[in-house]
Amino acid sequence: MAETIVRLGKNMPKSLSVVHYGPDGARVVLAADATYTEVSEQGAKLQYKSRLAGGAPYADSEIVVDAQGQVQSSTTRLLNTDGSLSKQVSGDYSGLVLSAAGWPASGSVEFAVSDAEGKPTHVAAMDYAEELFSTYTLTSSGPPESASRVEIDFSKAKLMGTRLVGGELAISYFSSGSTLATMSRSILTAQGLPSELLSTNYEPDGITVRDTVRSDYAGVAFDPLGEIEDGALVVTVSSPQGEPMSASVYRFRAGLMMSSAKLKPGEVIPPMKPGPGKPVPGPWSPNRPADQVHDTTRPDGTLIERREDWLVPGASSPTPQRSVVTGFATDGVTAIRLIDLDYRAAKFDPSGHAVAGTVISTKFESGIRSSTTHISY
Repeated sequence: MAETIVRLGKNMPKSLSVVHYGPDGARVVLAADATYTEVSEQGAKLQYKSRLAGGAPYADSEIVVDAQGQVQSSTTRLLNTDGSLSKQVSGDYSGLVLSAAGWPASGSVEFAVSDAEGKPTHVAAMDYAEELFSTYTLTSSGPPESASRVEIDFSKAKLMGTRLVGGELAISYFSSGSTLATMSRSILTAQGLPSELLSTNYEPDGITVRDTVRSDYAGVAFDPLGEIEDGALVVTVSSPQGEPMSASVYRFRAGLMMSSAKLKPGEVIPPMKPGPGKPVPGPWSPNRPADQVHDTTRPDGTLIERREDWLVPGASSPTPQRSVVTGFATDGVTAIRLIDLDYRAAKFDPSGHAVAGTVISTKFESGIRSSTTHISY
């Protein structure tokens, strides 16, 4: 969001309204409203309130941005559906290294998590390498020798920018200090959702295999947040030698687990058939070449971003009408994101800076709509 705002000119917007979409680009995950406070030459604070698609509150955030619109820190109050506080998450972005286009390139973002009473419960870090997610670590608070830890390795995942489009995640759970308790492979669909989870559980020594577990998600449907919404999840447990020990089926409806039972001999859970998809608008297709083109490159010369601007024909001063900002993978060729900026409902001063009205920014990742933002001046 900040990467879009900083490109619009020197004037800070008055407010934002944002809609985030799920993996299909159609169903709404979250909607949010934001306003700027404490605006100065050094930056500003963004008050960001988000809610679920049905209107239930989700989170209240305060985001500190610098003069270039880049996030420096954040404090987020995650809410229960009745509006009460669930937990609080504080983010520190000072260790993040940005690319020339303003996107995460390397380094890490660190998080501190507290419960509703303010007691620290976890610390976390999202590491980046070569402009992609690298690893995510979540560690419980407490003495290092007894703290539990989850590590997620993205090295075998297929990523288009920040969107997962297949591959697999390696997930390791350490029960106390460095004692390995579970090691898993999460096989992903093209929408970045799990198709199956293959887990190996270990005895307390962290070496001896206790059993293996296969969770088959073919029979379930997910909501826009990536949680199981409907269908049947099949979980099979096998001995270290690969002999089946048990098989269970967990049935869900409207996001709740309704029942669990042993899988009957010969019982087959049919795969969940996706419903008819909603039509989703794709990126804007211009009918003429851009009036201005600006390329941003990496130190090695590869293209990291291309900005194309279309101006209002015949205007007395250069007035923007539309812009398309395309981001590229490290090969400099593969387009991974596109931001479409529509200025037709905004008013500009003679210098080309927005002073009133609304700019509509639509972001696409891997060709799929991920968010729409109305930026009001």
